Amino acid sequence: MLIGLRVGAPDGRSRNCVPTMRYLSCMRLIRFWPAVAAWCLCAGSMPAQTRILRQISFTGAPAYSQAELLAFTGLKPGSSATQQQVEDAAQRLGDTGLFEEVNFSGDDRGVVYTLKPAAAGAVLPARFGNLVWWQDEEIDRELRARVALYRADTVPIAGNMRDRIAAALTAMVAEKGVTGAQVGSRLSSGGTSGRVEYLAFAIDSPAVVIHSLTLADASAAMQPRLERVILDVAGAQWDKGASYVNIASRVSDVYQDQGYLDIAVLRQEHSAPVVSANSIDLDVTSTLSEGAQYRVSQLVWAGSELLSAADFSKQAPLKPGDPTSPIKLRESLKLLTDAYGTKGYIDAQVQAAPAIDHAAHRVEYTVSVAPGPQYHFRSVRWPSVSEAQAKAFDAAWELKPGDVYDSSYPLKFLSGNAQLRSQGYRMNVTLKRDSGSLTVDLSITFAKAGAAPEP
Repeated sequence: MLIGLRVGAPDGRSRNCVPTMRYLSCMRLIRFWPAVAAWCLCAGSMPAQTRILRQISFTGAPAYSQAELLAFTGLKPGSSATQQQVEDAAQRLGDTGLFEEVNFSGDDRGVVYTLKPAAAGAVLPARFGNLVWWQDEEIDRELRARVALYRADTVPIAGNMRDRIAAALTAMVAEKGVTGAQVGSRLSSGGTSGRVEYLAFAIDSPAVVIHSLTLADASAAMQPRLERVILDVAGAQWDKGASYVNIASRVSDVYQDQGYLDIAVLRQEHSAPVVSANSIDLDVTSTLSEGAQYRVSQLVWAGSELLSAADFSKQAPLKPGDPTSPIKLRESLKLLTDAYGTKGYIDAQVQAAPAIDHAAHRVEYTVSVAPGPQYHFRSVRWPSVSEAQAKAFDAAWELKPGDVYDSSYPLKFLSGNAQLRSQGYRMNVTLKRDSGSLTVDLSITFAKAGAAPEP
């Protein structure tokens, strides 16, 4: 009779094999991770001796069929196998990285492999960035045919599955006539959190680039404003998701700043790839729907003691009759942010609620300010200068502890220092607010224009 024992440990140290039957006389330790159970022959038998495997089965991995797993091991029910062959099959399963543990046990009837799938954090979904010849569903179908046990949503970070997928994709690209192509994979994040979310498979060489961008149905009046987008996009690396999103975002920014609030990118597509020795080139076409141009009817600010309605109206870059413009609107609202900042209201929240008249293509903005608490000045440090220079700066610094903090004062200080100004210094101000005492501490460093600021 044959019996199975679990040996090995996640940290690579071997465990003692404890016989489960009294007449066991041989045991083999297998040192690898995932842990694999040794299938030991009975007393007096040799490891090279063969046994007929009447049955071969797998438990613990319902995502894979018995036929898939059996084909991957290379074993066949009813055929003979040595202990080494059974162990090698377990090793192949473990090497994929799909399983945290691979154990097996055997007797005269055959062998049972018990699989423990890899933990959730050890596997990631696959994403295919620049394989321009295929849609994702086509890539999935090809990889299922070429890579045993492949699943698009379960690719191990460790193990050899990633390399097997990359090799299959490299072969697919080569079949498209790209000599010497290399496909690689990397851990990637889909957002700003930095958390790894998927495994990105992409052609590393030759580079897949956007050769040209055509913005179809753009009006003649907007063409000059779109030239910067077209020039920046041409020559950029291609990614089937990110490239289209980037183009749509850049185009939308240009149009929105000219009052085209209804701008839409209706369709984006690329030409057939053109393969050269150094690159794979694509011509991209984005079809636009401009919509109507919206203009400002009013920019309403009721006024306050810090900035009157008349002064705001006079100074604001965005005027009634102008095309709506997020840039000019931000510049206009900054007038209020700056005005409140000079009186210690450095947390002031300035908003402009839009009222959009879609029929008349007009927008009225109503401006409001939530000033928040008033802060006072507490201290200033000069870490990038000598002790003597720091004393000179302290003597010239007019804002005293306890004064209402003026956010414009540091720039006034630089402007008033003829020596610093004449030598081309720029200033970096680090502000630390204490919300408990409502005080502000500053750390000010100086650097020559064009040089990195000193710590």
